[in-house]
Parts: sequence; structure tokens; C-alpha cells
Amino acid sequence: MTMEAIRKIVTVKDNVLTVVLPEEYNNTKVELIILPVGEEISKVEEKNVDYSKYYGTLKSGLSVEQIDKQLKHLRSEWNRDIS
Repeated sequence: MTMEAIRKIVTVKDNVLTVVLPEEYNNTKVELIILPVGEEISKVEEKNVDYSKYYGTLKSGLSVEQIDKQLKHLRSEWNRDIS
């Protein structure tokens, strides 16, 4: 069973917070993380990088066929059942 995350910004009153969840969350363990809205969460700094200048610069020594075989192998791992 896959559940989507719920994100809400609410106001705490009298040091009490009430959270009403959808029915599918009933009788399941959940993780509750509480952060003040005003505080910054560290972010990765975005930079304007011209990636086109790196096109074709990989020198792996592998043939196109070998690279394709490796990619197919890596992608096949995505389809495995991890539950």
C-alpha cells in the first residue's frame, strides 16, 4: 500500500495541534516532523552551469555496446520488488 505524504501549514493554539488524517492512515504508523515555518531549511545553491560544454567528454574506454549493456543492467534493478 502506497500512501502520499501530507504537508500542511497550520497555526498552533494554546500549545495544542490537532491533525485529522485520511481514513487510509487509520491504524498505521506515521512519522510526524514539526518545523517552524519561518526558519530556512538548508538548500542546495543553484548555479547556472553550461553543461553543454561537457558533452562528449567522458573517456570511459567502453564501447557503445558495453555502455548500453551496463545501462540496461542498471535499469533492470529499478524493476525489482523491494517491499
